[in-house]
Amino acid sequence: MKKYSYLEAISFFEELPHFAPPINTGVPLKDMFSLDAEQALLEKLGNPHNDLKYVHVAGTNGKGSTVAYISSVLDKAGIKVGTFASPFLFRYNEMFVVNGKEISDDEFAKIFSEVKPAYDELASKGIYPSEYEILTVMGFVYFKEMKCDLVVLEVSMGGRVDTTNVIPAPIVTVITPISYDHMSILGNTLAEIAAEKAGIIKAGTVVVSASQEKEVSTVLEEAAARIGVDLIYGQKPKVLSRSLKGQVFELDEKYETSLLGTYQVDNAALAILAVKQLRKRGYAISDAAIAEGIRGTKWFGRFSLTGENPYVIVDGGHNRQGAEVLRQSLEQYFPNQKIVFLMGILKDKEVDIILEKLMPIAKRCYVEEVPNKRTMTQKELVDKIRQYGIDAVALEKGANIKDLVRKDEVLCICGSLYLIEKYYSYNNFSHLNGTINKNR
Repeated sequence: MKKYSYLEAISFFEELPHFAPPINTGVPLKDMFSLDAEQALLEKLGNPHNDLKYVHVAGTNGKGSTVAYISSVLDKAGIKVGTFASPFLFRYNEMFVVNGKEISDDEFAKIFSEVKPAYDELASKGIYPSEYEILTVMGFVYFKEMKCDLVVLEVSMGGRVDTTNVIPAPIVTVITPISYDHMSILGNTLAEIAAEKAGIIKAGTVVVSASQEKEVSTVLEEAAARIGVDLIYGQKPKVLSRSLKGQVFELDEKYETSLLGTYQVDNAALAILAVKQLRKRGYAISDAAIAEGIRGTKWFGRFSLTGENPYVIVDGGHNRQGAEVLRQSLEQYFPNQKIVFLMGILKDKEVDIILEKLMPIAKRCYVEEVPNKRTMTQKELVDKIRQYGIDAVALEKGANIKDLVRKDEVLCICGSLYLIEKYYSYNNFSHLNGTINKNR
C-alpha cells in the first residue's frame, strides 16, 4: 500500500470537483444525489461505520454550535467522543476531532492512504465517490481506529441523502431549527425541506428537536410516528443575564455559556436535552459534566466578538433565519445603535431576504466579494443595498478597514461562512486590508 504524504492527500482533494448548488429553476433536484458510491467505498473498507455509536445532528441553523456543545459535554464526562463537522473553515483536519483535538497531519495522511486504494479500485470501474463522501468515510475509519465511544455527526446538507446518512440508527437524533436554505435541492416549502431533514430519522433512535414552525413540526411528528420513535421538543430556557462576556440561563438548573448570540442559549438547551437522553440510555454523564461542558464550549463564527473599541462581530449566517437571529442579537447587545456592516454573500442565497432583515439596522455597508466562485459581485451587492437607502461602498485591497469605523461604532462582518477565514481571530484590524472604491 502506497503511503501518501499530507500534502499529497490535500492535493488530491483540492483537485476533485467541488460541490456547487444547481441554479434554482423552481423544481428542486432532491434526487440528484445518491449514496451508492459512498456505500460501495465503505463496503470495500469493511463497513467501519457499522462499528460505531452516534449522535446525528441535522437542521438549517445552529447545527455546528449544538454539535460543539454536545461534544464538549461528552468530553467532560470522560467519554471518548469523535466529532465530524462540516464545512471546515481553514483546514480539512478540522472535520476530524477526538475529545477536542484535531487529527494530525500524519494521521490524516495515514487514513487517506488506507482509503485511497479502495477509491482507486472503484474509479477504475467508473464509480467516483465525491469529495465529501470520501472525507466522511475517512471520518468513520479514523473514529473506529481511535476507538471512540460515541461519534457526533453533523449533517452537511439536507439529511436523507447526506453523506453522513449511511450510518445505522443513532442513539439520539437531533434536529435544530429548520428554515429555508438550499432550496434548489431540498425544496421550496418548509414542509419539503423538513421532509429531507427528517430523512435521518431511523427506527431505534430517539429524536430531540428545537422548537419549530408548525409546518415543520407537523412533518417531523408524522415521520417519527411512521417510523415508531419518540420525538421530544426542548424546553425554552429562561435567560437570567446576558452580556458580551457570556450568558447565564436556566432550565432545571442554572447554566453558563461563553457563546454570544441570543439563539445560543436555545442551542445549549437542545444539546442538554440530547445528552440527557444519552444518559437515559446508559451513558454516565453527570450534572456537573453537563454544566462544565456547556460553560467550556467554544465555537467561532456565530456572533463571535473579535474586537473592541470598536466592537467587531463576525457571523457566518447565510440564510433568512441566520439573518433574522443576527439582527435580534445585534439589537439585544447594541440597543438603539445602528450597525456598520461588512458583507459578502453568495449569489445563490436569498440575498434580498437577508438584506430586508438586516438593512433596517444598518448605518452604512462595505462590500466584499466572497472568496468563492459563487460570490455575488461587489457591484451587484452595492446596487441592492443602495435600494434600501443605505450607503454602500465596494472594498478593495489596499486600505486599512480600521479607518472605516470609529471607536464608538459596531462593525458586523457577515453574509457567508467563507468570509470567516479572512477575518478570523484578529483583534487589531491589522489583517483587515482593503481600499474603498466609491466608483463601483
